[in-house]
Amino acid sequence: MRIIGVTGGVGAGKSTVLKMLEDMVSCIVIRTDEVAKETTMPGGEAYKDIVKLLGTDILQADGCIDRKKMAARIFSDNVLCAKVDEIIHPLTRQEVIRRLKEASGEGKYDYAFIEAALLIEAGYDDICEEFWYIYVPDGTRIERLMSDRGYSREKCISIMNNQLSDEEFRRHCRYVIDNSEDSSMTRKRLKEILFATENRTGGENNE
Repeated sequence: MRIIGVTGGVGAGKSTVLKMLEDMVSCIVIRTDEVAKETTMPGGEAYKDIVKLLGTDILQADGCIDRKKMAARIFSDNVLCAKVDEIIHPLTRQEVIRRLKEASGEGKYDYAFIEAALLIEAGYDDICEEFWYIYVPDGTRIERLMSDRGYSREKCISIMNNQLSDEEFRRHCRYVIDNSEDSSMTRKRLKEILFATENRTGGENNE
């Protein structure tokens, strides 16, 4: 089972690409944002520590953490954000590894795709064989985020400024997948990459 990290900036359409991959190959998809969210749910391993750090005013009436309130609290506070990351990231990584071992043991998957915007920063290179970068120009990403998520232009730019640059993504990733055109072009590129991956004898990065 090949373990591939799928990454890219906010608004690049990583989830869309992963759905395409699920249609093309036998795979398990692990979305680290979803895993991290599970750790912060009541009963999750990170829940008590997060509430202790940020206070009970981030809780909803049902006891769940209000993720919008949490994000607003930590986004402009680098120290607080780092403390939250120190709580959540190790637990997320631990669960990702557990799921990978479970999937490998089942023996029915050819690929495992791990998805996150911060895979590289979080040090998943020792888990993944390689990273694939989902690329979309900044302007297109901003338009998508404003239209699909209702973000302001300022919020889009602020989030993007806290992520790796296009140059940095390309430096760390073996393949670049341009997801800025129609879906047929993205599918064509994925087929090329899957063929190259399955028949690889070597090669350079950023193919």
